[in-house]
Parts: sequence; structure tokens; C-alpha cells
Amino acid sequence: MITDLNLLRVFFYVAKTEKISKAAEVLNVSQPAISQHIKTLEEQAGFKLFTRSKKGVKLTNEAQEIFSYCKSIFAQVESINHTLQNITSLDTGTLRIGASDTICKYYLIDKLKDFEQLYPNIRYRVTNCTTSESLSLLKNNDVDIAFVHSPVKNDFFTFHDCLTLEDFFVCSYDFDCSKIQTLEDLTKYRTLLLEKSSYSRKVLDANLLKYNIELHPKFELASLDLLIEFAKKNMGIICVSKQYIKKELENKELKIINLKEKLDLRAISLAYDKENISNAAKRFVEFI
Repeated sequence: MITDLNLLRVFFYVAKTEKISKAAEVLNVSQPAISQHIKTLEEQAGFKLFTRSKKGVKLTNEAQEIFSYCKSIFAQVESINHTLQNITSLDTGTLRIGASDTICKYYLIDKLKDFEQLYPNIRYRVTNCTTSESLSLLKNNDVDIAFVHSPVKNDFFTFHDCLTLEDFFVCSYDFDCSKIQTLEDLTKYRTLLLEKSSYSRKVLDANLLKYNIELHPKFELASLDLLIEFAKKNMGIICVSKQYIKKELENKELKIINLKEKLDLRAISLAYDKENISNAAKRFVEFI
């Protein structure tokens, strides 16, 4: 019984090159070692594998079928090695990402565009969901990495802050906000906020609670983009990260209300399990 794959490898290259010297060169071993391997394999097989002459060696009839199997075996080994090389060099593979619509639009798209230029053959699956949903997908290994709004309490994953977010109350550029100087003043005006279930809303409510302030919004919306559009139409005051309304501030569609109190800084953070991370995800983490 043949139990040593290395013996078959020696047999394969001797049969392929028809010269022991050539096989020794390819395998980077000595000719006596090649001869000994062939002798051992012949003893295990129970018959001669090669006929020898001054020109080299030829397969015996009995060895032809073994050579046919070896060609198939080592072709598959070569295919495996090629696949491993592609994965290591990121010439193949899939990167699974969990992120909210807001993070995708204002941060992630540009990063993916730059990363794709470096590794054009990687495929992507982006699941749009909230911060808590993204972390749940990550915990269940349904995504490789997640982009979330932080700070967030979670001891399972490693977090890296990618972009600092500064939250402000803003209004339409045409709205007279000169009498609004404190958070308390906001309670006298129409406000529009994200739904209570959203992570950003929970962070805002906790921020306001420190100042004993509670807002009762006229509208609660699930989409930040809609919130911004409502504010541009002078429908009310919203709370939004400055980084998400750069264009609206430059175009004088919205303006920041300067308040005495400052809201805590937040961040867009990259979350991943450092003990269980794919090669594509690891390379993307390093890129970020």
C-alpha cells in the first residue's frame, strides 16, 4: 500500500521528464535520493515501474495506469495551490459587509471604490441595516465586517474609529434662529428627529437627558436623507452630523444653530472579530 504522497510525486516527475537527473532538478533533491524513492515505491507496488536505458527511463506497462492517476492528482494539487495563491493575493473571494444606508452613502462608497481599484476581482455583498442589526449579523458570521455608529457597548468585537462625527441642530438657511441659544430653547420650536428605535436617536436622547431636556418632535422619520430634505423645506429643526450635510451647508440650504451646549462627539467605526476574519476582510481592515 502506498501511503507517502511524496513517493508518488517523485514517480510522477520521473515519468514526466523520463530522466532521473531532470526530476532531481525539478524537485531540488539528489539523484541518489530519487533512485531510492523509486526503489521504495516499486517495493510497495510489487512490480517494476520503469525500464532503464542510456537515454533515460520509460514507464512499464503496469505503471502507465498509475501515471494516469498521478496526472489527475497533481493537476488538482496545482489547482488548489493556484486557488490559495489567488485568495492570498486577493485575486478572488467575497467581502461581506453590514452597514446602514447613511454610512454607505456618506463614507463607505468612496472607500470601496478605492479598494476595488487595488483588488478588482473581489466580489462584495453589502447588507444595509442598522447598527444593532449589523452587529447581530457579525456575531452570527453572516457578514465579515460591520460599519456602525459608535460609541456602542459590545465586548465581542474589535472597533476602529474611521470618521469622527460632530452633531449639531440645523435648520433651513432662511429660518430665523437668532432666538435659539440653548437646548432648552429648542423645546419651543418644531423639531424633526429620527425614529426612537434608531441608534442615532438613542444617542441624542441620552445626550439631551444630561441637560434634563426632552424633545417631542413633530415628525419622526426613518431616513436621514428625508430628514435633511424636510429641513431644507423649512419644515423644522433637525439634529444631524456636520459631516453629512457639507453640500447643504456650502450651498446655503441649511445652517447650524449655535447653541451654548455641545453634543458629544460620535464616530463611524469598523467592527470585526479578530479571531474569525477572512483574508479579504483582513486586507480591507488594513486598508481602512
